Amino acid sequence: MLATQFNCLSYHGWEIQVSQEAQDFYFECYPPDQLDFCNNGEYYSDRATAFIAACEFIDREIALQALLEIAEEWLDLGRISETEYWNLTDFA
Repeated sequence: MLATQFNCLSYHGWEIQVSQEAQDFYFECYPPDQLDFCNNGEYYSDRATAFIAACEFIDREIALQALLEIAEEWLDLGRISETEYWNLTDFA
């Protein structure tokens, strides 16, 4: 069976769904006003650890979005160069 149990939680406006597959747990995070989910592709040994990882994932996504917005504003205002912008926003 692919998913045997579901749990949902809201965190910073995102919906977190933790599911169990065999003995492992994974999460799917749904951003506000979006239908598609995000995740990190990892599996966890228990539900609580998966919830914690999901919250950390959301915190990171929110921080990245804030950085992108500031970097774009600085670029538009001429405070940073295009090269600096790309260096700041290259998260690979």
